[in-house]
Amino acid sequence: MDKKNGFTLIELLVVIAIIGLLASFIIVNAGQTRQQASDAQIQTLMHQLRNAAELSYSQQGIETYTAVCDEADNTLSNSGEFGTLEAGVKRENGNRNITCFESANKKNFAASSPLRTDFNKSWCVESAGLSVKLNCTAINSSSCQCP
Repeated sequence: MDKKNGFTLIELLVVIAIIGLLASFIIVNAGQTRQQASDAQIQTLMHQLRNAAELSYSQQGIETYTAVCDEADNTLSNSGEFGTLEAGVKRENGNRNITCFESANKKNFAASSPLRTDFNKSWCVESAGLSVKLNCTAINSSSCQCP
């Protein structure tokens, strides 16, 4: 009998097709994992934003959140620690603005950032301590709190 060494062309093509299919699954999952990591980083940075606001509130001696939001365009203030946090959040959320509102007496604030995995959802933090995922793109000015 004639013995053949090696693989046939069909066997090699089947193996290559299977490897290609597995590689495509890995690439798709890696992209989703990166977006989920960005969402986790947004949540962490927004938590740090709330902590920075609390420090600013207590260090000013007047107990207000005056330095947190830029009232001209309802975004996060870009001064000091807030500017650094804003740059980090924008890097993770695709360069989208953080929506930020302060109450009229500056005793409350709320800020939200769109998430990377779904731009129709956002992460919200507020002066009362709430940190929550919202099913909307941003907060509104009516209550200065996360809904």
